Amino acid sequence: MFKNPTIIKESFKGAPHTVATIKKAALAAQQHYSVRQLAEDICKDVRSKDYLSEMLAIYHYCCTNVNYRRDPRTIELVKAPWKVIEEELFKGRKPQGDCDDYSALLAALLLSIGCSVRIVTVAFKHMRYAGQRQYSHVFVQAYEPRSDQWITLDPVAGENTKAMHKRAVAAKIYPIA
Repeated sequence: MFKNPTIIKESFKGAPHTVATIKKAALAAQQHYSVRQLAEDICKDVRSKDYLSEMLAIYHYCCTNVNYRRDPRTIELVKAPWKVIEEELFKGRKPQGDCDDYSALLAALLLSIGCSVRIVTVAFKHMRYAGQRQYSHVFVQAYEPRSDQWITLDPVAGENTKAMHKRAVAAKIYPIA
């Protein structure tokens, strides 16, 4: 499964499997100094302990420095966040990725600065396969301790986050750390 550490590619096995892959990639990325280095650089002008501004700075960075691109038709691709940082962002390239790539990168950056993070999957239609609800989108939420709230960070939805999430008919939350 992890033959190429840059990309994890497998046949699509459903949202729980994709979430487990995102979680594993984000947690593994904490071992790489490049992830922390980028998070610190993004947040360098944010005041100490202004956790919401840190989250929003990282979110904004991902929105402006990564382009949305769908996966191949029958393959689930999840890019290793540390490789995206080292081989693309640090070299001035604009990475391409879908919602699971965004989620892995955001989660890794947020975890590297001590945020509690969770992954949320949503379904926009009442579809089932083999008795299981089918989820079609994933994003990250980070816990902001001062307000005691989970902050939604969804670069795919961007400024349309509220409207997009209103269309959701179901959601499932997966804690990371």
